[in-house]
Order: sequence, then structure tokens, then C-alpha cells
Amino acid sequence: YRVLLVDDEPNILNALRRSLATIDARKLDGEALHFETFTSPDAAIERCDEQDFDLVISDYRMPSMNGVEFLSRVMELQPSVPRMIISGYADREAIIAAVNEVHLTRFLEKPWNDEDLHQAVISILGQAPSRS
Repeated sequence: YRVLLVDDEPNILNALRRSLATIDARKLDGEALHFETFTSPDAAIERCDEQDFDLVISDYRMPSMNGVEFLSRVMELQPSVPRMIISGYADREAIIAAVNEVHLTRFLEKPWNDEDLHQAVISILGQAPSRS
């Protein structure tokens, strides 16, 4: 499974990747997770134009564009990819906007709980084969 991780803070990206890398592949039909990480939403969008992903996980608050704007652009390129936001900025209106505007699959708050994160990713990717 190809997973795109986007956060403007490199230490958050590394922590996210480390956490997700501990998911047992047997929980994902034996498929390993392969990560691409970006601190720039613009660079991540360029990559989405070249490579399909099975899951996109983004921060909400980033300097050049917020997570909803970023995921909206990703949705134009890859309409069926599941989209997830992880953010310490848990404004109710922002969450509702994200769910409605970019058909958010999941929203998790920072700091995230590793078990909740793992369960969300396993659940989302476990549904991947049935997506069209």
C-alpha cells in the first residue's frame, strides 16, 4: 500500500511514519506500507499527479495551504483515494468543512493515539479492494 504523508513539521512526519511502520502486514492482507513524506503540500500535489496512492494523510494547519485545500487538490487528481486529516487544531467547523468538502474518511486529533491511528489505517486500507 502506498501512503502519502504531508505535514509541514518534519519531526511530526517522522513520528507518523515510525508509528505506521509498526503495523503488522498480516493485518493488511500481507501487504506492507510504503511511505512518501512531504513537508510541502505543493510538492505532494505534484507527486500525486505522477503516482497513485492508497491513502493520503495530511496535517490541517500548514503555511502554504490548509489540509482541506490540499486534499481538495488531491481529490481532483485521485478522486477515489481515502483522505485523512490529523491535526491539533480541532475546530468543529474545520472538521465539518473537511468532511463535507473533501469527503474526509477520518479525522484524528494530535497528539494521536497509536492504536487509534493503526485501527483507522487498517480499516481504511482493508476496504481498498472494494473501492472503484
